[in-house]
Amino acid sequence: MRIKFKEETRANIPTASMADIAFLLIIFFMVSTVFRAETGLRIVLPEAEAARKIPTKNLSHIWISDEGIISIDDALVPLNRVSYIMMRKKEINPNIIVSIRCDKNAKYRVVEGVFDQLQDANVLKVSLATEKKRG
Repeated sequence: MRIKFKEETRANIPTASMADIAFLLIIFFMVSTVFRAETGLRIVLPEAEAARKIPTKNLSHIWISDEGIISIDDALVPLNRVSYIMMRKKEINPNIIVSIRCDKNAKYRVVEGVFDQLQDANVLKVSLATEKKRG
């Protein structure tokens, strides 16, 4: 009588549901991802009767709060560093446009200082952000 040897079976990894798992992970990461948006400082913009939108390309934001706090693209900076930072930004992007978002109760001395710093940095494309008057 002959002894029958069993064929050696190999362990298989089931791959039928791999695509399902991959798509579930993609959907999970898409739903749970939070995109960071620029927040700036808490300010109340002055109102204007006429306002015009500016292109968001080549745009850099400067926020000035009513306490005199200055923020450039979400980074708090002292007044005397505005010129240096904007000069570096202009070297990277010569077509830079500065959008100044200034609180309506901000001290004029601080706003004038920011304008002087921008002039020293030779950044002359400036936009003052306002809210359109309702009514």
